[in-house]
Amino acid sequence: MAPVEIQSTPSRLPAGVAFSHFFLTGWLSFVAVRTIYRSYLALPPSSATRHRQPLRRGHVQLFSILAFTSLVTAFYFGMRFASLSYRVWAAERGVELPENFFGDKGALRPGEHPGRLHITRWLNDTPFYRDCLEIVAEKARHFWWGQQINLGLVSWGLFAAIEGQRRKIPNLWIFMALAQLVNLSFAQNLFFVAILLTPVPLPENVNGLTKSYVPATASRLSRFSERFILKKPEGWFPKPAINLLILALTYLSVFLIPFASNTPSFMTVTTLSRILPFLPILLPYIIPESFGSVHDHPHETYGTYTSIFRTIAATSVLLHFKSTALALFHNTPESHYYRHSLLHPFKEEHRSALSRGYTALSRLLGAVNEHPAVSAVGWDVMLSGLSLGIWAAVRGLEPKKMLSSTTVFMERVEPVIEGIQDKIKVEAEKTAQIIEPQPSRRRGRPKKSETSTPELADDAAMAHSPRRRVRSSKTDEADDAYRPAESEQLEEGDENAEEDSEVGALAWGLITAGGLGYGSASVYGAEVMAR
Repeated sequence: MAPVEIQSTPSRLPAGVAFSHFFLTGWLSFVAVRTIYRSYLALPPSSATRHRQPLRRGHVQLFSILAFTSLVTAFYFGMRFASLSYRVWAAERGVELPENFFGDKGALRPGEHPGRLHITRWLNDTPFYRDCLEIVAEKARHFWWGQQINLGLVSWGLFAAIEGQRRKIPNLWIFMALAQLVNLSFAQNLFFVAILLTPVPLPENVNGLTKSYVPATASRLSRFSERFILKKPEGWFPKPAINLLILALTYLSVFLIPFASNTPSFMTVTTLSRILPFLPILLPYIIPESFGSVHDHPHETYGTYTSIFRTIAATSVLLHFKSTALALFHNTPESHYYRHSLLHPFKEEHRSALSRGYTALSRLLGAVNEHPAVSAVGWDVMLSGLSLGIWAAVRGLEPKKMLSSTTVFMERVEPVIEGIQDKIKVEAEKTAQIIEPQPSRRRGRPKKSETSTPELADDAAMAHSPRRRVRSSKTDEADDAYRPAESEQLEEGDENAEEDSEVGALAWGLITAGGLGYGSASVYGAEVMAR
């Protein structure tokens, strides 16, 4: 008697996980947009001046377009990877693929028929998320793109924790969750919009049950959690040793990802590298107050912030150089190759070092188009870098603060830079004095215009000069005595700096030289210290 094949009912849990992924992405995006809108409505009147509104409106539209582009890119490459995975599964099991959406062999036709989509069976047999992560981690040129997202997520998580708590932006965990469910650039641009629309700390309401302060825009979940979780006082910041310990564990997990590929511990290491950047946001709620210190003014934390961002930049650039060296080493062709010709069937040709390096670099950069999973990560890196450069230009960050956030020995370099700048200024002043035009004297009879009377010249000058309104001394005294009301005064962080394209170019240069983690540490560090 021939053996009977046992067909077990596929589990619906993987399909439920995939459906929950789509549902959470849509719901959390809606909650994040609603939170940003409520925060904008709760702003004081001082942030609604005629000078700030046009600039803020244009910047909000720009980063909203970038966020939408990131969302569309993630959805497109996710669907491409899902389609490729399903076709591979169908080919291995002899399942017929659908020819169209409707019809005899349509994917959406009800009932059992050839060409029907077997979503539950496919997700039950295929570890979809594990395959996506392992494809990025198993090759050096693929991991070169994937590691930059992990490193950029570390600096962005710390920045979101610092600025979110300072501005009292509710539902901070949603932005970090969207970075995991969608991609980093989508959550990053949404958070930039939140910062633009909440430049000052949001107003607070007193909760009568707990006598604690909660943001006026907080959700019901946030208000409910405030009854049981004791929030830290204003200006509280955890000790640097705690953040350094979290950073050490995070970078250790990122370092071990390529070694854990195709092993049982791969998902554990990858999950740790994704969860640990969450901790800076959760620290004010899970550790006691004695594990930190309270600062009366934000400037008192500059030294701590600088040290932490320098640590992030230094570690990120080391890991990036390591992955770059391995990727170039594994993709560099041999120094000799053989070609067939009529006289020499196995003629040996020599490749130059420049040619070999160009081939390795082209393979490294071209890996972004080799697989949909790698394409999703690569485009996320490029969109995140583009957003960081635009953010640095829009905010008009100081290049000195950007470099001080990434350079360990910046205190020794600053005097040298200042001395060079002083020498340049002195030389420029000397050159200006040399080439300054001197009044020339002409020989011969003066022209008619030169013999005109001083009265006529003065009248002509007065006719062409703009009219000035003479102000009385009483008006000047009244202006000097005027003091704006508390509602009209600018809060810290509410001022709009002038846009500087050179700062954006500096940010893109740092990202190109040291990777996304290095460049993001410079931008976020300068933004945190620009108060």
